[in-house]
Parts: sequence; structure tokens; C-alpha cells
Amino acid sequence: MTKLRCSGLLLLFFGLILLTTQAFAGVSNDVCANCHDETTTGFGHTAHGIYFSSKPSLSENSCESCHGSAVEHIEDGDPEKIINPANSGQFGAKELCLTCHTSHKFDNWSFSDHNTADLTCASCHSVHNSYEKPSVSKSSELCLSCHTDVKGSLNMPSHHPIGEGKLNCIDCHGVHGEPAALTMDNRGSELCYSCHAEKEGPFVFEHAPVQEDCMICHTPHGSVADNLLKQSEPSLCLSCHPMHFHATVVSVDGDFPTPQAPERAGTSVPDSFERGMLTKCTQCHTSVHGSDMPSQATSTGGQGLTR
Repeated sequence: MTKLRCSGLLLLFFGLILLTTQAFAGVSNDVCANCHDETTTGFGHTAHGIYFSSKPSLSENSCESCHGSAVEHIEDGDPEKIINPANSGQFGAKELCLTCHTSHKFDNWSFSDHNTADLTCASCHSVHNSYEKPSVSKSSELCLSCHTDVKGSLNMPSHHPIGEGKLNCIDCHGVHGEPAALTMDNRGSELCYSCHAEKEGPFVFEHAPVQEDCMICHTPHGSVADNLLKQSEPSLCLSCHPMHFHATVVSVDGDFPTPQAPERAGTSVPDSFERGMLTKCTQCHTSVHGSDMPSQATSTGGQGLTR
């Protein structure tokens, strides 16, 4: 009787050891693949898969590295018994990803538009099926699926070449909470000059908007006007230079009532409208961003930026 009792205790002891060992060993990825083959197929070629394959201690049970223990889940397939980052809520998913992705800057995430819209990491990043690093496949297409107003702008005659594949949204925009959603501070137009350095100067004769903000004259995504201008010429220029010689002297009806040319008062010019409103300022003022050459013909003594 005593021997039977001892044998039973030994069997129980070794059974517990076996169960504990299995639980500690975790559930193999192959077990997960029995049901989730569409997710696991090709996973080894993704950024996550390549990382796990370099870690022998994790490679066999890499699914559980993100999804937690699958022991209870495989018993009945209950989705509530396993961690799904995509359904873990905004903060749960972010915290899980940040256990490994510590280099991303999330200091301002809570103030970002993406956070306000309740996005999670999985809203933009493909965890299982992306073969690119970073795992944002065709990032601009992804951005434009939500930012449809920008997508419309990029179809305008003048636009940044996003659709042509020469630029990505993330070349200019930060996505994880960077200030003003830009990759760098654009006060003084530093971001713009990182590509358009030839427009920065310094010049002997400066055009004020160049030093202040490119967005005074330009729109960033697309425009019906040339060169991403907010308006066509001369309307854009006249919004800051309303008393310009041609605008005030050459009026629509052909009269010259302004003090700038009193000797012409009362005279008429048949093509005055065309001369005043249909001529582009840049036909003469070619160096609109700044110039080292004085414009001797102007009364301002070199401030006209004509050459």
C-alpha cells in the first residue's frame, strides 16, 4: 500500500514537472501556424522575423513574445485568452511595441493628431506581412488613405512629386508626435531649405518672406498656380505690394490718376489691363528669392530684386 502511494506521488510529481516544463517552454510557432497560416507564411522574411531568427532563445516561440502565453488560447481558440496588440487599445498596443522599439521619440505623442484620432501602432504598421524596414509599406499611400484633403492637393497642376515616387510624406512629416508634425523645426524655413538650399541665400538684397516663412508665398502640397504658389501672378505679389508701379499706374480703364505718374494723368492706354494684370511680375523680377545684383532702374536704389 505504501509502495503504491509512493508510486502515485512520484507520477504526480513528474507530471507536474512535465506540465510546468511545457508551460515554461511555451507554445511553438508551428502550433500557431495550424490556424494562423495566413499570418505566419513569409513571416521569417519580415523585419520581426529576421530579428527573431537571430535570437535562438526566441525563434521557436516568437509568437508569444508579442502575444503572451498561448497555452489557454489553444485549448478552445478563445480570442480573449491571448494578447492581440491590434485590439489592445491605444495605450496597451503602444506600451507593448515600446518594450522593444525604444528609439522612437514619443515625448509629444499625447499632443499629436494621430493620438487624438485614437491611432495605435498597428493602425499604420504591418506587424506580420511587411517586407520593408521601416514596416510602413508604401508610406505615402498609407498616409493619403486618411489625409484625403492632401491627396486632392497632390493632383493639382503644381505639386510636390509624391505620386511620382520622388518624395514620401515622411520626408517632411513626423508621425510619432514631432512638433508641428514635421521632421524638423521649420521656423525660418529650415525644412524647406534642406532640399531647396539655393533659395536660402544669403543675398545682398533680401526678399523678406525668404527669411521669415516660405509658406507666405507657397503652399506645401499642391496648387493651381505655378511653383506651388498660393495664387497666380500678379495677384500673389500684389497682396504685399499693392502700390507697385504697374498696378497703380496702369489701371483697368486706361487712366493714370495716381501720384506716381502725374504727367500721364488723363491719358489712355488701350492694352492697360493686359499690361497691368496679365503680365507676370517674374518676367522682370526674376530673382524673387533674393539677389546680389542691384536693380538700378527702381527708385528704391537696389531693393527691387529684378536681376
